[in-house]
Amino acid sequence: MAPEPPPAPEADLLLIGRFASSTGLTVPQLRHYDRLGVLQPAARDEHSGYRYYSGAQARSARVIALLRSIDMPLAGIRGLRAAPEPARIRQVFAQHRERVERRLAEARAVLESIDLIIEEGDLMDPETETRCSFCRKPSSEAPVRLVGPEGATICEACVDLALNVVELERRARQVRPPRTLPAPADRVSTCAFCGRDNTRVQMLVAGPEVCICDGCLDSLAA
Repeated sequence: MAPEPPPAPEADLLLIGRFASSTGLTVPQLRHYDRLGVLQPAARDEHSGYRYYSGAQARSARVIALLRSIDMPLAGIRGLRAAPEPARIRQVFAQHRERVERRLAEARAVLESIDLIIEEGDLMDPETETRCSFCRKPSSEAPVRLVGPEGATICEACVDLALNVVELERRARQVRPPRTLPAPADRVSTCAFCGRDNTRVQMLVAGPEVCICDGCLDSLAA
């Protein structure tokens, strides 16, 4: 049985789980926002690492949840929190609107391709169906979450597993000095999704054929 968390250091502080449920964010999101400096806890237990949030932070958390619901990038949210002047707000939202318009144009192009396939009546060959580069399941069973420039893919389930690996490794590094291990010559040491090698990222999570870095995983978790 897991030990009970210590009581909050102050009466108005909430443990991360209760704060998450009251603001519309998830615990993984709050941990991620803490690491990136978007929303840091009001207090942290130095022994257990438990995060505590104040009631005054609830409004900020709900604003962040609203902005994420319209797909506002975390960099934009961080900028708004640092400088919430009206001119800055208009600039960030104008940039985000342009970004959404580009995505809409790309989506329209995809829809045109879909209509063309339907019109021609072509069906996907089961033998050539895309498979996750990590678990090897076809996309019909494991929806693809990210595609690399050379065709490497990772599905939703493998993204979740890789995020757990990164989180466990980050916790381990808090209690022991980081160490660098030489990559075996026969192992892939480059992220198949951004092209950065192990000298330019903090961590690489390896699958049977390819690797994905912690930076790409963080962008998927955001």
